[in-house]
Amino acid sequence: MRTPIFPILLTLILLTSAGLYSQEPSKGKPSSESIEEDGEVHKDGRSLDKEYYEYYFKTLPNLDVLEKEKLEYNLIRSLKLELRKRDPEKMTSEELKKINANSVRYERVYEDSIWMRGIRKQMQYLKFRDFMFVIVYEKYYCFISYEMNPARYIQEPYQVQLIFKKDSAFNSTTLPQP
Repeated sequence: MRTPIFPILLTLILLTSAGLYSQEPSKGKPSSESIEEDGEVHKDGRSLDKEYYEYYFKTLPNLDVLEKEKLEYNLIRSLKLELRKRDPEKMTSEELKKINANSVRYERVYEDSIWMRGIRKQMQYLKFRDFMFVIVYEKYYCFISYEMNPARYIQEPYQVQLIFKKDSAFNSTTLPQP
């Protein structure tokens, strides 16, 4: 016995179109008093939708400020951790509190920079990533790289390299006792 294809297709089309028609939102008609000449609804400015709209856009956070704060948080936190490890005699809790966004300088560096290519030749163990920064605090220079954008996500650094600015090029530093 053959299966009747035409009635099955017709039934499916009718059911599909009825389902699509039932999912359309019903549009309520505004009252004739609120419609102006140009067809604008609630033009008088006393509507709640306008108030909601204005409040929403007034309360949106400024993403540039948030991204800058996250970037500074990540950089300063990484610098403090490295300073605490590498120079524990000088980096007391009071000294670490002095490190903030106003007391440091930082800049994003790129792999194709002539200076970073020179660093790559000298420090071959440095792994370059998409997000690399140099942060400076007093006599400390710190190279920090991240796997993801530190302005968007609070995260641990991928790699940190701290160097000290010496008073004189002829001063040699001795290693501390283990």
